Amino acid sequence: MDDDVLTDAWTTCALGRSISHEEHLRIAFVLLRRHGSDEGRRLIVERTEANCVALGAADRFDDALTRRWADALADAVASSNAGDADEFLVEHPDFRRGDLFGLPAWRNAGGV
Repeated sequence: MDDDVLTDAWTTCALGRSISHEEHLRIAFVLLRRHGSDEGRRLIVERTEANCVALGAADRFDDALTRRWADALADAVASSNAGDADEFLVEHPDFRRGDLFGLPAWRNAGGV
């Protein structure tokens, strides 16, 4: 599944499964390129929460952490010349670290 198809399915909560950290980065890249920084950030946060709810995992949504990621990604995408998410991730390999901006609150509370 290419990044555009993945993004479209995710934004409509039609995937029916959780996504990997890398898939979330790819989706964020597409949303930020399609919609710009402000709208892209809003969609990343809103749709992340919607997907958690749709999958019965509303308690896994961490608003503050999602906003930290969305802000950092928006800044990096805005200054990037990458043509796609693959190139972007080569430019910014640290984003592959899921703990870069801290652990989600549910994990800090002892969740799995």
